[in-house]
Amino acid sequence: MVKSSVLRCCLKALPFLLILLYILAVVVPYIEHKEVSPEYRAAFEDRRFYGTGVGPERAAYIDNNKDALFCRMNLIGNAEEEIILSTFDFNGDSSGTDMVSALFCAAERGVQVRVLVDGASGFLDVKKNPVFKALAGHKNVELKIYNPIDLLQPWKLQARLHDKYLIVDRKVYLLGGRNTTDLFLGEQPSVKPNIDRELLVMRSGQDPEDSLYQLVNYFESVWALPDSRLFQGRLGEEDRQREEESLRSRERAMRAAEPELFVPVDWRERTFETGRISLLTNPIQAENKEPWMWYSLNRLMSQGKQVIVYTPYIICGREMYHDLERLTSGGTEIQIITNDVASGANPWGCTDYLNQRRKIWDTGVQVYEYMGEHSCHTKAMVIDDRLSVVGSYNMDMRSTYQDTELMLVVDSPKLNRMIREEAEHDQTYSKTMGEDGEYQYGEKYVPKELSFGKKAFYLVLRVLTIPLRRFL
Repeated sequence: MVKSSVLRCCLKALPFLLILLYILAVVVPYIEHKEVSPEYRAAFEDRRFYGTGVGPERAAYIDNNKDALFCRMNLIGNAEEEIILSTFDFNGDSSGTDMVSALFCAAERGVQVRVLVDGASGFLDVKKNPVFKALAGHKNVELKIYNPIDLLQPWKLQARLHDKYLIVDRKVYLLGGRNTTDLFLGEQPSVKPNIDRELLVMRSGQDPEDSLYQLVNYFESVWALPDSRLFQGRLGEEDRQREEESLRSRERAMRAAEPELFVPVDWRERTFETGRISLLTNPIQAENKEPWMWYSLNRLMSQGKQVIVYTPYIICGREMYHDLERLTSGGTEIQIITNDVASGANPWGCTDYLNQRRKIWDTGVQVYEYMGEHSCHTKAMVIDDRLSVVGSYNMDMRSTYQDTELMLVVDSPKLNRMIREEAEHDQTYSKTMGEDGEYQYGEKYVPKELSFGKKAFYLVLRVLTIPLRRFL
């Protein structure tokens, strides 16, 4: 009788035990934060980020969504040999479908197209959408999904591809923080966009180790990983023909309505000289990573006296807090522009800031809580008056230890000045903590009161995020 009761209890507890074991398999591999290896440290110290004259690459700063879509459509529409697109999020919304149609029609012209999408977007968007199936089914297109969602491998669910770039004919590329969705591309009346920035870079000289060379090699490394799986776009013949004709018609309609999208652009005229452009990366394997990016950015910041950082949100671990404190105590002045909780688009990041802001301020950094018309998604940095850094890296533990990330380090006083002027403008729309512990408000800062529902929502999240914050 006793044995029977024990057996029944064990059977009842079994589902809960299995769920617990599954959760542990998801989180345990990422609990320990790795350190950067001596090999990477030594390799970083050998790198040069400042030029000695005019470098082999020119750049343009793309600071609005309309121009961002224009650049993509124009580059793809005039591609002659090869297109490489890597993106974290690829939606089948208006701008996303515009991109698919342009890629498909480029393939129709004989251009070789390779697309790499993160596994989360692959699961939610790509695999279920016939538009992507039609694209992937073209003979001149290969579409791969990085680390596809596989519930049988829970230890890999945390690792994501967070890169966002487009390379055309190995002559010009775009790289930054924009996903391939309506939130970041074009102007849709029904969509409240995010503010983001990126760089357009073109070759103007012959340097076999320029940033474009570095980026192509990086892409080939990720593309060749066993974790990058080919997606076969399987459609019935009738469905395939219908979707393909729809994509052709969409591109024809765009050419008729907005012919300027496809008129060849002299990118040399639209870009400016740089001294040097260098690529920073995280490790690429779908696993707990050494924090290459955070280490690299820290080393660059430590060489400057005054630093401004743009990040959508701040979620620091113990090691990151220590590094920030070491920088400020060493004499580096650091200002961080991040979203005000009332305007931030990421509720997890906003909630963690409510819990952690005292720790952040105690590191000695000065935080500006931005309250603009739209949520800011920019990931950028300026160091003194020459160096700028732009890309995909958020100042959080996910970008530091779990995701692939890319940032361009640019030696250009002109770009540095452009980002600084934006920062000065955005600081007038921000509030910041004064030395007396009281908030000081920028002249254009307009407070936004959270609704009762949102206050209650954040109240609950402030508790839930405590054990989960390193995985947000």
